[in-house]
Order: sequence, then structure tokens, then C-alpha cells
Amino acid sequence: MSRWAVKAGLASCLLLAGCGESPEQAELKLGQQIWDGTCKVCHLNGLGGAPAKGNRKVWAPRIEQGLEVLIAHALNGFDGAEGSMPARGGNPALSDSEVAAAVKYMVSQSQ
Repeated sequence: MSRWAVKAGLASCLLLAGCGESPEQAELKLGQQIWDGTCKVCHLNGLGGAPAKGNRKVWAPRIEQGLEVLIAHALNGFDGAEGSMPARGGNPALSDSEVAAAVKYMVSQSQ
């Protein structure tokens, strides 16, 4: 096999989200990175009323609202009875897809 073929195969593999990694897995991995860099500050221990990642009891009623609602709250901000969520977790540099990935990651860890 030529060096070019090996390089092309490797590039194709990387483009397909990590050689066997599904798009959903790649999105959750991105979400974890965003969580570690931005969301963890509040969602690790429930700072300011934020639901702590992994706390199924606290997350259950939120998850029941649906992913679209949770993503909208994370994108636009939300003031609730238990606390406030700043738009984009207080990080305006995050894209819509990065915010959505972080929400999906937290939900996946809290069901």
C-alpha cells in the first residue's frame, strides 16, 4: 500500500469522527469538553441553583421538558425558581452547536 493511500485512509477515518465513533458519540465527547471548560463551574456542585451533573432527581423534571427546551434555556439564559442560567453558560464564544452538545452531555450523564 502506498504512503498516499495510508494517509488518505487516515484522513478519511479522522473525518468520520474518530474511526468508528458515531456522530452521537462525537457530539457527547465535544459536550464533555465544553462542560469541562465552561459548564463545570456551576454544574459540578449545583452553584447558584444549577442542576449538578449526574443528579438524576434534580435533572428528571428538567429532562421531562424536552431537549429543545433545555437547549433554548442554555442558549438564551433562564431565570427559574431555583436559580439562573446565563446565556451560553456565560461564555458568548460558544456556538449554538457547542451549547447543544454540552446540554446533551449533561443530560446523558443525568438520566
